[in-house]
Amino acid sequence: MHPGYPPPPPGYGYPPGYGYPPPGPIKPSAPRTLGTLSMVFGGLVSATSLIGLLAGKSFGTMMNTNRISRAAFERYLAEIHSASMVMSALMLALSLALVYIGTGQRGYQRWAVRASIWWAIAALVYLVVQLIVQLVVMLPAIDHLMADIGNRQFRDTIGTIMKVSIFSSVVFYAPYPIILLTTFRKSATVDAMDQPALPTAEVLRS
Repeated sequence: MHPGYPPPPPGYGYPPGYGYPPPGPIKPSAPRTLGTLSMVFGGLVSATSLIGLLAGKSFGTMMNTNRISRAAFERYLAEIHSASMVMSALMLALSLALVYIGTGQRGYQRWAVRASIWWAIAALVYLVVQLIVQLVVMLPAIDHLMADIGNRQFRDTIGTIMKVSIFSSVVFYAPYPIILLTTFRKSATVDAMDQPALPTAEVLRS
């Protein structure tokens, strides 16, 4: 508007919202993002679990055991073998299920909501069972192995590393099922599943 000129008539100019996306509901991008993570994470863990199952005891014999007697190390592998195979098989099953659930998450499928929640609960139960197995089977086996090492400094170092490594897996795996459990219990996420195609926040930003 220029000084001295009358105001423009009603309706003159650009329509409301010109140049901006039309107002409306936006589908949350969390299911698609988590679906991608589920497929990648599940695929990687499936591969490592499968390798552990196929290798069995031979995987442990690849380690450098110059300061540990072969008999002591083979005894250690025998003590943990059954528990390791069972836990690896369970981990493989959970990982393959996560890959499949990830396809439903990315596709905003309604069934993926319940499947994600049940998978998260199963994964947390698995971690509790894994912790119990580590306390009951793995730690005594490590202590038994360390008792055969004469060098105290090496014994303390390698023992600490092995014990920390078995507990760090629980800390590493626990956050993701918690994230899934939290996300797929939100009403906004549930309402977005199996709905007509809507733009996501990522699409609008691009």
